[in-house]
Amino acid sequence: MQTMDTRIQGVLDEIREVLASDLTALAVIDRRERSARWRWASGNLNERYSYITVGYGQGIEGEVIKVGRGLAWDNGSDKKRADSILLTEQLQSAYAVPIVAERDIVGILLAGNRTKRAYSSPEKEAVANAAAKIAEWIRDLI
Repeated sequence: MQTMDTRIQGVLDEIREVLASDLTALAVIDRRERSARWRWASGNLNERYSYITVGYGQGIEGEVIKVGRGLAWDNGSDKKRADSILLTEQLQSAYAVPIVAERDIVGILLAGNRTKRAYSSPEKEAVANAAAKIAEWIRDLI
């Protein structure tokens, strides 16, 4: 039987390969601390992502939580991006979706590239499907 870490890492590896992305990562939301922390990644440059903790309403996590649906970012936008995960992993573009379990947003799934890229509808759907798969087991972690 696979451990939770192995299952999640497998999904991250799979979605990164399917999308030909440079990075996939999963942040878990801690309601008590009112923050989100990146706990798993595939394709990461180093382990610095695991030290990133972002308070509610900040960064990619906060924006996805506010709107409650997937959002795309690219480095060519008018707003200068200063999100920790984008900087740490040197990402030029990203797409992130909420992970919803029992009507609560419990995490954020991110796919990113170190080059500029627009995510197509089928690619966005693949990320959303992976988030739904993770949502089935993530409740046990929080």
